[in-house]
Amino acid sequence: MDRRQFILRSGHVLGATALLSGLGQMRVAEAADYKALVCVFLFGGNDGNNTLIPLDSQGYGQYAAIRPASSNVNIPQANWLQINAAGKSFGLHPSLSGIQTLYNQSRLAWVANVGTLVQPTTRAQFLANKTPVPSNLFSHADQQYQWQTATTSASPSPSGWGGRLADQIAPVFNAGSTFPILTNMSGVTIFTRGLSAGVISPGPSALQGFGSGAADQARYGALRGIESLNSGYSLINALNGLTGGGIDATNQLNKALASQAPLTTSFPGSSLGNQLKSVANIIASRGALGNSRQIFFCAINGFDTHTNQLSTQANLLSDLDASLKAFHDATVELGVENAVTTFTHSDFGRTFQPTAGGGSDHAWGSHHLVMGGSVRGGNLYGQYPQLQLAGPDDADNEGRWVPSTGVCEFVYPLIRWFGATNIQEVLPHLANFNLSRTDLSFL
Repeated sequence: MDRRQFILRSGHVLGATALLSGLGQMRVAEAADYKALVCVFLFGGNDGNNTLIPLDSQGYGQYAAIRPASSNVNIPQANWLQINAAGKSFGLHPSLSGIQTLYNQSRLAWVANVGTLVQPTTRAQFLANKTPVPSNLFSHADQQYQWQTATTSASPSPSGWGGRLADQIAPVFNAGSTFPILTNMSGVTIFTRGLSAGVISPGPSALQGFGSGAADQARYGALRGIESLNSGYSLINALNGLTGGGIDATNQLNKALASQAPLTTSFPGSSLGNQLKSVANIIASRGALGNSRQIFFCAINGFDTHTNQLSTQANLLSDLDASLKAFHDATVELGVENAVTTFTHSDFGRTFQPTAGGGSDHAWGSHHLVMGGSVRGGNLYGQYPQLQLAGPDDADNEGRWVPSTGVCEFVYPLIRWFGATNIQEVLPHLANFNLSRTDLSFL
């Protein structure tokens, strides 16, 4: 790894790395014009074909023809949760009752068949190799990277689209604040890596072992003194600066959280529930932290369902549903539901054709949700694929849907709403797509 990557990764040892983008006094006054983006990554590749399907007799008939009861991935027609979009009936997975409620309240929308794309591509073009395609399709690591960076080349991007957005936004909207704009609740990911904007990763790995006693405070003072020494080596000095910035940001966050009244909204005790509860608490402390813009990354693992998909996905989507519903309720409690937009990412979809063992294989396009008070909810955006093997949307006759919406196109409304002005800087490949698509105006 290069010097910059070493600094970035080493700084996360504390679990509270901060590359502070500017110095200044903490603003106690409430941050004006507040907005937050919250990414929830479904690691493993969620099966959209068992998340959102047409529920009319023809649509469900297409589904059941490929996924019959004998496939062990079939969900009976009566069990799906009905929603309506564009005059058609669709079904949500039975575990998504909270999401169904938010959808019917126009607080949540679905975007159909999203995936990594170099440029708009059809099945015919894909099969004839007439257009470039993303590198290493169907690979977990590569597609996770491409979703988080909004790039598609074989050369890894040095930054994520969240990090690039933060680089542009922080100096404008968070000027004077010393608290990082980016908060990562799920370890080290490329999504929050920028060139200058700060990152904090709060959690149990934050600085421990320093109490209020005299001996503890003496040790703490010694640590800060060592960290501030000029060693004469640029790399060590840079790492010490990151360590000190991480400690400062963690202290600032802890102080802000301590002064905040507890939320009354109840969250699930799962990993995702706790991540989103922490996000809600940080948002509640936005005035003390002095940030008008914040970007969060959360994650839930386990969606690589090659076998035993019915029970595995049901449990995962139940957790996702309860956690997202609680988070939305918390934003309502805080009075910021119109200022917070939450959305999902995932490696890829899964094959419509089931695999042996009641599962599905790695695929391409899938369906994603967008949630918040500013969302034009109660609708399905983009183009839903035809559920037909070897049909017009199938890349290789197994139900790997060629995405009708690229990741860049999905992200574009999010960053425009957030206040980005140099769109090309955040999404360098967006010029390959049609920005005038009205079927993606979900914000």
